[in-house]
Amino acid sequence: MKWLEITAHFTDEIKEPLLVHLLDLGIQGVIEEESAYRFYLNEDTDPQTIFTGQFGEVPFSAEVVDDANWAENWKQFWHANKIGKFVVVPSWESYEKQGAEIVLNLDPGMAFGTGAHETTALVLEFLGEVPVVPETVYDIGCGSGILAIAAAKLGAEVYAFDTDPLAVDATLKNAEKNHVEGLIKVFGGNLLEDESLFPDKVPDLVLTNIIAEVIVEFVPLLKEKLGTFTWIVSGIISERLPMVLGALEEHGFTVTKRKDRGEWVALEAKI
Repeated sequence: MKWLEITAHFTDEIKEPLLVHLLDLGIQGVIEEESAYRFYLNEDTDPQTIFTGQFGEVPFSAEVVDDANWAENWKQFWHANKIGKFVVVPSWESYEKQGAEIVLNLDPGMAFGTGAHETTALVLEFLGEVPVVPETVYDIGCGSGILAIAAAKLGAEVYAFDTDPLAVDATLKNAEKNHVEGLIKVFGGNLLEDESLFPDKVPDLVLTNIIAEVIVEFVPLLKEKLGTFTWIVSGIISERLPMVLGALEEHGFTVTKRKDRGEWVALEAKI
């Protein structure tokens, strides 16, 4: 299969808004380079359609690459990364575990989630700080499976969900790579549109690393379906934080912790 590799250049003024726009469009695996984002689209996509007038003219280049070239490009930008008690190690590197570290061996495929982005790192930090290992965890928007695998390596039973078939496939493969496939069940589909996807088992902890608007949509649904639980949410750019806080407060959630990194915010909330 071939992909269209896009390199879009940004100024400081549009850096964060442009990234949010790309994530809003469901574009996965965005790599940040110096003053540019690199990402991948289906070969037949017109890249002009992804840029809107709000950013002015965004200079970009496009090149058709195959899967092998895409994988090779990842290797240039992603290396072992320690995040709290976890160390995320790409499949093409070896790493010697130190002390009580928990190693996550990962191959992102075409799915978002390497731990390199602030939003994922913040959730891993929260997860590594939980005082009691949860019995059951939902990972909504699992991407590469990084958060689901981290929870499973703590000893939790995990139900992972994603609307993207590539993410479902990546999570299954990465679970096997980390020898936790018996602890992770993966579901393809949209919980907001198909409530039959909800398992019978109610979670103690929910992990959600998606954009702020979708988090807000999930607030009343998760309250209704799950009752009492702890929710770690990330993917919130700071300017959209009031919207998320308002929705959580309206539906009875209490924010118990907050972490900030750059323009991004992650929250722990309980109900």
